[in-house]
Amino acid sequence: MEEASRGTTPGLIKDLGFYFLNLLSAKAWQYLGLMVHPENGEIVVDIEEARKAIDLYSIILESLRKDLEKEELRQLEIHLSNLQLNFVEKMNELAKG
Repeated sequence: MEEASRGTTPGLIKDLGFYFLNLLSAKAWQYLGLMVHPENGEIVVDIEEARKAIDLYSIILESLRKDLEKEELRQLEIHLSNLQLNFVEKMNELAKG
């Protein structure tokens, strides 16, 4: 067993962070009702769940900031901005009812 683990490098937290960002992004889009929810195949709008996913995305991105290349950071920030803009649009849509 010890021999099998030799020569392998443990995963970086940065890579785990990317995984979490992708997961949170997908959940945010789903809860904004902009993607079909894979668990039930329906459109689900839950603005509070979307808010939590976007907030967590922002927190994780901020903690990874110093480990990211300039272009990686720019792309992730653009994605966060798109999530935030769509959140505001959905809030306005729900307010008009």
